[in-house]
Amino acid sequence: MMLRFVTIVVILFAQLVTAQSPVRKKVVAGNELYEQERYDEALNKYRDAQLNDPESPLIQYNIGNAQYQKKKYKESIKEWQSSLSFDDALEQSRAYYNMGNAHYRQNKYLEAIEAYKKALELNPEDEDAKYNLEYVRKKLKDQAQRQNQQQNQQQQQQQQQQQNQQQGQQDEQQQQNEQQQQNQQEQQEQAQQEQEQQQQEDQQQDQQQQQQQQGQQAREKEMSREDAERILNALSEQKDDMKKARRQQVPGGVKTGKDW
Repeated sequence: MMLRFVTIVVILFAQLVTAQSPVRKKVVAGNELYEQERYDEALNKYRDAQLNDPESPLIQYNIGNAQYQKKKYKESIKEWQSSLSFDDALEQSRAYYNMGNAHYRQNKYLEAIEAYKKALELNPEDEDAKYNLEYVRKKLKDQAQRQNQQQNQQQQQQQQQQQNQQQGQQDEQQQQNEQQQQNQQEQQEQAQQEQEQQQQEDQQQDQQQQQQQQGQQAREKEMSREDAERILNALSEQKDDMKKARRQQVPGGVKTGKDW
């Protein structure tokens, strides 16, 4: 299904019969150039004719056609709007029809629909206008559906992105929690190791102190034994000395019995 575009180059001899001969010649020459697809040259001919007849809707209409073929759609619409001064409703319908095509080329579907509807009001039998009206309506409907689909896809993508972002944040938070738990566990293990090491050091220190105390007590006992032996020896020596002293005090040869 394709859009139908029918540009109708109008030369109404009845309208030009009273005009000056140069105007008619220029319009005819412009039409010939238009048929040869030499649109720039045709436009120049129409412009020259317009200098002699500025208010001619016929010339304005054909200028609009040439502008359309040059893809200057805004300019063509302006010229066709000026040509609506046609007395004939059929010619006005053709202008609206062409304006609908120009709006469509600019993707202005609502404006195109309105132009086709006006063309049909003036010429209800225009099959091309009927066809293009339904074509653009379907195009507009399809566009609305695509826009809805795109909006839905964008919403789904945004929701998915939000979910991914939330999931990422949850994963990151979980990793942080796991890392924190691991750090706490390592700290606890390190503290426990330090505590056990301190206990071992305390036990070793206690053992060393006990060993030192036991050694000191042993030395004290050994010293007490030696002192006791020295004292005993001293007493023994003193006793011997006393015995010797007593012996020295008794006179030699003294008799203790009677002298009979």
